[in-house]
Amino acid sequence: MNLRPPRAVFCALAMLLASTACRETEVTLDSPVLAADEAPAAGPGANTPHLTAAAGGSIWMSWLEPGPDSVWMLRVAHRQPAGTWSPPRTAVRDSLLFVNWADFPSLAVDAKGRLIAHYLRRSSAGKYSYGAWITTSADSGLSWSAPQRLHSDSSATEHGFAALVPQPDGSTFAAWLDGHAAFGEHGEMSLGFGVIDSTMRVRSDTMLDLRTCDCCQVAGASTSGGALFAYRDRTDKEVRDIAVVRYEDGRWTPPAIVHDDGWVTRACPVNGPALSARDRGVALAWFTNAQDSAKVQLVFSKDRGATWSAPIRIDDGQPIGRVDVEYLLDDGALVTWVERTGKGTAEIRARRVGADGALSKATIVEKTTDARPMGFPRITAARDLGVYVTWRELSTPSRLRMALLKVPGG
Repeated sequence: MNLRPPRAVFCALAMLLASTACRETEVTLDSPVLAADEAPAAGPGANTPHLTAAAGGSIWMSWLEPGPDSVWMLRVAHRQPAGTWSPPRTAVRDSLLFVNWADFPSLAVDAKGRLIAHYLRRSSAGKYSYGAWITTSADSGLSWSAPQRLHSDSSATEHGFAALVPQPDGSTFAAWLDGHAAFGEHGEMSLGFGVIDSTMRVRSDTMLDLRTCDCCQVAGASTSGGALFAYRDRTDKEVRDIAVVRYEDGRWTPPAIVHDDGWVTRACPVNGPALSARDRGVALAWFTNAQDSAKVQLVFSKDRGATWSAPIRIDDGQPIGRVDVEYLLDDGALVTWVERTGKGTAEIRARRVGADGALSKATIVEKTTDARPMGFPRITAARDLGVYVTWRELSTPSRLRMALLKVPGG
């Protein structure tokens, strides 16, 4: 497949993502969009790509693609520092995989270099009746463990939108939206939490928040003081703002609203937050449409998420949302989102925000569609190159695309 960009995209990507003032500065991008032989060889119809970085500098990507006889496959590939992408390997092959543009699998790499893949599997014929499962690999994806369900609840309700956060002791924290109290496809969702211990066994789970938004992604990150998860909360008055829970001194803090947007809506926005952290610093991005004013917001924390800065608006006036964020080495952040540009059209955009809140000019990563199946572009930093961006292109059949952004200060 040809991933070479049109000239307009090349020129757009050659603009600065890292200005510490609101001005443009030229930088050189050696590979603004990867050639086909430098990207994972995903098959036709591939979708829902996800990226993660390992402590040693390797980059891992997971995605879903169709196989023969109505079977879907969860596939993974990795790139070593200064290397090329490995051949894809199959983690899961199952006719009951739940494939959805908004609730998608992910991959984490723990402190010992082991892979933990989470995915979704149907539990009944109900439209949103599925569970969140994991499988692990200790040999870089050559072989995978027997599947384990993340949650103890086995009701035919929704369990998904999971986030995995590896811990220094070799365990992995997991949080997800749990439908144990949803009574079929109606009712309230909760924020579930569980631990995959250092022996790769799933421990008993608990609930951290008993009333959350129904279908917005959960985000997780790890700081020098512990893990934190961000999610869209839901009050009895249908206010759906972003909340955070933090693991501190061996226990979870009560949920705390990050910023009082006051977004009242009875319908789930299907637009979750994004988190990234390093040491004590945290960056959190999210979409809101409070007072019918659509915005992508970013806040920083210097104390592991205990307190937050005032929100910084990131978008260019017509955001769809679908955000991701990467905390940079100089304590700034790179934010990506989808911006509507016309009827049925949109662009994946990126903007760097300095530690002082200064914004760079927005960079167009790629022109796309505003259709939901395009999904959520995902990013992660490759320290030897820059920041990878991946997304689904709605061609026939669909395919995965990838760009590489050079981000000074990253």
